[in-house]
Amino acid sequence: MRVLAIVLGAFVVAAGSPAQTLSVHIESGKSRFQIGEAIGLTVTFEMNDPSQASPPNLPGWMTTLNAHDRTVLSIGRDRFVVSPETGTRDPWEYRLHGGFAYSGPGGSHLSAKPTVLEIDLNQWVRFERAGHYTVYLHSKVTGPQHQDVEIQSNEIGIDILPADPAWEAEELAKDISALNATQGAVDSRAFEQRMGAARHIADLDTPAAVREMARRLGTADIQSAQILADGLRSSGHGGEAMALMNELLHDPAEPVTPIFLRTLAGLDERVKDPQKTLAGVIGQKQGAAKAISIKTLLDGMPDQAAPPELQSEIARLFPELPASQQSELLDYQWNKIESPEMIPVLREIYEKMPETMYPENPLFASAAGRLYELDTNGTRTLLIEEMKRRVPRLPYKVLAMLPDATLPDLDATFLDSLQHNGAAAELIARYATKSILDPVKDYYAKRDAEMKSRVTDNPNVAAPVCEPPLVAYFLRVEPGWGEQVIRQSIAERSYPMGRCWLSIIGRTAVYYSGPAWEKVAIESLQDAAVPVKTDAVRALGRYGSPESKSAVFGAFRQWHQWWENRGEPNDENRILEQALVQATTRPANWKPSGSDLAMARELCLSTGCKSQVPAQAGN
Repeated sequence: MRVLAIVLGAFVVAAGSPAQTLSVHIESGKSRFQIGEAIGLTVTFEMNDPSQASPPNLPGWMTTLNAHDRTVLSIGRDRFVVSPETGTRDPWEYRLHGGFAYSGPGGSHLSAKPTVLEIDLNQWVRFERAGHYTVYLHSKVTGPQHQDVEIQSNEIGIDILPADPAWEAEELAKDISALNATQGAVDSRAFEQRMGAARHIADLDTPAAVREMARRLGTADIQSAQILADGLRSSGHGGEAMALMNELLHDPAEPVTPIFLRTLAGLDERVKDPQKTLAGVIGQKQGAAKAISIKTLLDGMPDQAAPPELQSEIARLFPELPASQQSELLDYQWNKIESPEMIPVLREIYEKMPETMYPENPLFASAAGRLYELDTNGTRTLLIEEMKRRVPRLPYKVLAMLPDATLPDLDATFLDSLQHNGAAAELIARYATKSILDPVKDYYAKRDAEMKSRVTDNPNVAAPVCEPPLVAYFLRVEPGWGEQVIRQSIAERSYPMGRCWLSIIGRTAVYYSGPAWEKVAIESLQDAAVPVKTDAVRALGRYGSPESKSAVFGAFRQWHQWWENRGEPNDENRILEQALVQATTRPANWKPSGSDLAMARELCLSTGCKSQVPAQAGN
């Protein structure tokens, strides 16, 4: 039976201009499919009158449909209408009557050119009985004036064949093989293969496929795990899925991840309190399964110290956790596990750090930082030894943790590293004394000359030196000289490749922001170049002293007066407005009063700016 792949009177259902035509075709061109076989559709939106298209970069026509994966934004706006309905169902039916959160693509923008989307029909319709079906897409598109217009596509014909156990087994075996082959691989091709295999298993929805989805839910990466969870929640074998997941919950070797626990709670109405349910089986778990299951318990706990017994267990089992989960615990969940029992664990991680500058895995830096918090005296020696390396392995934010104003004994080490590979510039900014000022000046001057002389086939490659850490060092140890250098960097705009002046104020303040720096930053609020003003405003908001408050408000007032009667600010000035409202309402080093907030709101010109002003002081 051939596919009805022609437009059969696509039309506008609601009153309004027939701006869009919608057509649907089957990608493969065939019309006969097994139950559970992937059915890919090509959905095309085409504007009947291209003159109705909005100019580029302005709001125009839009659909909540997104390429390939279905999104919750389309619920209530888009549906595939199937006839007969008997023998079919919406696999997302379980979502339709519950709340949901979403953060992701907002849909697809439509333009004068045809917009073509590849849609997986299986995510919208599950065929569970053999027979002939007709399908069309009913969709809402939103126009430039935010009006919704309903449109309907042509019909396509689909024949669903009787279930074939041999075909089902063969397809499941292929998908399992693909999941095994790509597990842990991070390249894009392997990722797409893994996601495709997970979708196919969910589409099959056989008892064997359900068992495979449940078994893999605790170990899959989060993207494919979400597909498997959706497959289990929408399965026609819900009772079997529930029973199997309860069995896995009690399996000593099965890790219980957050998505496993949520899926179980969605399938089994007896699971009223998932955290309590998991706590009841933690004692049965072993090894890595226990470590991951405890991490799931910690995920659901308030941001405060966990019970001592859990802290002891997670410290003992910490090496069993995946590196990503270790990083989470050392980062935003540290309050839950912080205890002296973590000291040997963190030291072991540090000792395994590779001999490379700034290892890609952030775990090493996090471990060193947390180790310093727990064992300050012991870790001080480790950090100093790191700084003695010609190329330190830890990032600046960790090495800068010591309370010392300077480290005179390391001056020569820092200078040697700077002269050989430039790696110590940040450490010089933080710890070096004035004793190496002259050779650092010489290094800076030499680098500047080298940069400006770099003219090959393209004369635009020459640029002045840009070394914010060294500028910060100059400002700290010899403010007069440092002020001269930063002013020179701001003024040096004659080199096409020189962009230091656009950000030197803020980048220098990361390392030092004393009186001389603040003087330059305040004066830069009057710079003729808007990006320089923006840089100065942002930097004063983050690093400026309370004495800079009047200058920042003064700049805001001047900006308001300039643009008040000149129409809509351009892009540069909208960015400056955002920086001004942020600096005056959420500064780092002084607390805005209620009158400050009222003034900032009054000085805002855009609605977006006004909405960023807190309702009251302290928010």
